[in-house]
Amino acid sequence: MEHKDPTEEELVELIGSRFSGSTYWNNFCSVLEKSSSTYHGELLITARMLLEKDLMLAGVFFENFPKAAQHTGSEGIRKWAGIGIKIFDQDKDLAFDYFSHSAGLLKDLDVSELEMWALHGIALFEEDPSLGKPYFSLNSESSKQFIEGLKGSAALNEMVSVLRYYALGLSGINFNILSRRMLQVEQEPNSLNPVIAGRTIYLAPRIRKYGDLGDSFRIYKLSIMHEVGHLQFSSHKIERDDAAGLMADIRSRYTTIMKRTYLSGLQPEGIIDIADIIALFPNKALAGTILGVLEDARVEYRIMEHYKGVRSDLERIRCQMLLTRSVPKGGLEEFMESLLWISTGHEPVYNISEGTEGLLEETRTLLKDRIFHEGSSVLDSLYTTFRIYAMLDDRMGPLSHKEYETLKNIDYRGVDIGAYGRKDPFSPGSHESIISNFIPQSEMEPEPDKEEPKEEVKRQPAYAMKKNWKILGSYMYDEWDAVISDYKADWCTVNEIEPFGMSSDYYKDASEHYRHEIALIKQVFDRMKPEAFHRMKEQTDGTEIDIDAFIDALMQKKCGINPDDRLYLRWDKHERDVATLFLIDVSYSTHKTIGYDEKSIVDIEKDSLIIMVQALESIGDKYAICAFSGQTRDDVEYFVIKEFHEELSDNVARRISVLEPVSNTRLGPAIRHSIRKLDKVDARTKIIILLSDGEPFDTSRGESAYKDRIAEEDTRIAIKEGTAKGIHFFCITVDPDPGKYLDNIFSDAGYTIIDDASSLPERLPILYKKITT
Repeated sequence: MEHKDPTEEELVELIGSRFSGSTYWNNFCSVLEKSSSTYHGELLITARMLLEKDLMLAGVFFENFPKAAQHTGSEGIRKWAGIGIKIFDQDKDLAFDYFSHSAGLLKDLDVSELEMWALHGIALFEEDPSLGKPYFSLNSESSKQFIEGLKGSAALNEMVSVLRYYALGLSGINFNILSRRMLQVEQEPNSLNPVIAGRTIYLAPRIRKYGDLGDSFRIYKLSIMHEVGHLQFSSHKIERDDAAGLMADIRSRYTTIMKRTYLSGLQPEGIIDIADIIALFPNKALAGTILGVLEDARVEYRIMEHYKGVRSDLERIRCQMLLTRSVPKGGLEEFMESLLWISTGHEPVYNISEGTEGLLEETRTLLKDRIFHEGSSVLDSLYTTFRIYAMLDDRMGPLSHKEYETLKNIDYRGVDIGAYGRKDPFSPGSHESIISNFIPQSEMEPEPDKEEPKEEVKRQPAYAMKKNWKILGSYMYDEWDAVISDYKADWCTVNEIEPFGMSSDYYKDASEHYRHEIALIKQVFDRMKPEAFHRMKEQTDGTEIDIDAFIDALMQKKCGINPDDRLYLRWDKHERDVATLFLIDVSYSTHKTIGYDEKSIVDIEKDSLIIMVQALESIGDKYAICAFSGQTRDDVEYFVIKEFHEELSDNVARRISVLEPVSNTRLGPAIRHSIRKLDKVDARTKIIILLSDGEPFDTSRGESAYKDRIAEEDTRIAIKEGTAKGIHFFCITVDPDPGKYLDNIFSDAGYTIIDDASSLPERLPILYKKITT
């Protein structure tokens, strides 16, 4: 039976039945009367949600609602209540304290900050329950300090527009400035280090550690300045001829790896990556860290020479951050921390050993000669890395397997997204990640005039263009981001494509192979055809009296009951009115072969369609067939195999025959485009049936990442969008180990797992019969 959300009147009646006779009912009615109409729906849903937990909890919520409503919108109210429910699940009394005291905090904190404060309180309560009540009643010092820290911190969202223009003015490139929360992974929640992904700079959402609001804004600016400096003055690649002498010197000293070659990837002829040079050192991790420190120092020297106006800010903030760093243990850790200090032009403020002081004296000379001068390059940093490494090897060596606590960079300096979030970025063989912790890999020339054409090229459907297939149109769709609990507007591009094939042989061969199955299924489907007319009893009007209903009405009247007026029979023409869109996953993973005949998953999907369409032709249901795959958010390719209005023809047979595995599974946009197509069809029952071999996933990284919770939530929301339009959804998967994603996404829609994928052709028509009858 179809589930419908209750109306506002039904919710009021439901809540009244629970509140009636209590002081809470008056509070509720008063709040409802005073609140604007835009709040009514949110209030009623929230009230119902709280009532399911506890009557008194709902009461204290409504007592404090007016104060909260002064400072936040309807969505904020719902989140405010949701936080209270989280606390209630920990302790009932704490939830009452929360609602009683937190409404006033919304004047100075947004709801996400209030949630941070609440989660901190829950953590304290779990450690020591006696700390809970004073924390949520705002009587504890830790609670007050946490709130003051939130109030006094600089929020990125208040500055992002200014910072974007600042980056554009410095570099000529329109950088995207986003919160690091978008990445969903926090190595150290309190760290400030930006994360760099091409043209996007992810900054810490708040800065609390340093100085006042003005200093916080300067830190954001310096972070951007530092990354712009790397863009202008740094590089991961150099001419092989220029590096030949250095590489010969390294090989000459470390003869055990003279014959060893290392290539981080295919490079253009005559070009070598700096990672290939660092790979020549016995201790790659240490060499990569030295290079990172030197390259940051060189870039900042060039920045201060080029943009003299930032010198005083950079010096002051840099010194301030250095002073908060921990004192090193000794040995290599002491030298590396001291190297970081002197590379910024500052002397260590802690006591250093005599041995380290001797090493630093030589290092200062190297920095002055090679790093701190106009025109220095990454090759200078590499030469200096070799000299410092050899010096350490002589005094502390051999360094080949020497372990030490890895150096952490200064807070305002960025890391490449490829190194961010790795569990062990300093494991053996990960020197590229270590380098990326200091030197982001985005290398773009500041050519703003070329930016828009590049975007146009990126949005072209790569697979379809390679095949020379017809592009029917491009459509922009929002995508739900579970991190920000909101849509990203016009985030994905779906390119609708008409495939073209020269031969329908695959279709014909499969039809012949499954001829017996097709004949049997047609017989089954023939029995699904409805009768021409259907007798409908107990109608309010009709062509004749319903005798049974009339007798029941007389008996009810004799008993003093007001009878129903449904006293007629009506004969209605009863026609099957179903429109189904089959959405086929043709991601790369469908190339896998299974079964004794080693058929690929995509071929099994094609066989299933071939049987299915011939069965559907016999019953007369409206149907369309589409397939999809995605390269990135800018290129989700949607292949139209058969439209609803299109006859089954040799063209359709050729399009089915030509289907093959393509790329990724960005499912949300494909569902939204399917909804768009079904929404235009006139049918009483509308269904999308998805055939897939796995969970939604896209290899895109950074802000475009589409996997795990992000992908699952977007797909789930896309299905809800279809449900709101009256479209039913059903997933058929051949994923043998689907884990939790199926239930997370499709529990409200419906799904089935085909354990033996090779049985899909025979089982799909039977499943369709169950779904549509």
